[in-house]
Amino acid sequence: MNHLILFSIIAVSITAAGVAQADYKRIKNADQFNTQLVGKKLTDEQGNVFIANADGTVSAKLTSGKKFSGSWVWNKKFWCRNGVLDGKALGTDCQVWEIDGNSARMTREKGKGKTTVYKVSN
Repeated sequence: MNHLILFSIIAVSITAAGVAQADYKRIKNADQFNTQLVGKKLTDEQGNVFIANADGTVSAKLTSGKKFSGSWVWNKKFWCRNGVLDGKALGTDCQVWEIDGNSARMTREKGKGKTTVYKVSN
């Protein structure tokens, strides 16, 4: 019985140690955003690809086939985008962006809304 308990403790310890914890760091200013994300492909788990371009536009390739166009600015500590999806204005949404290596996490509504994780690539 003691061997079973010891084995269970070791198994749990190994499993916990093997789980990678994300260490996201908030992007706090335009310079950081420009350096770390502008011009990079941001791919979500559905395969949608977004690019924040240096000229302040956002381009996207959506798996749904819908058309997205938008523009963005850095406003204080938030990335703010204005978008149009299939001709429908989405309005402005200011978002919190965080980065951990080749992973970026975006939270809508100034950090209070829905969160999406993206793979970052060139």
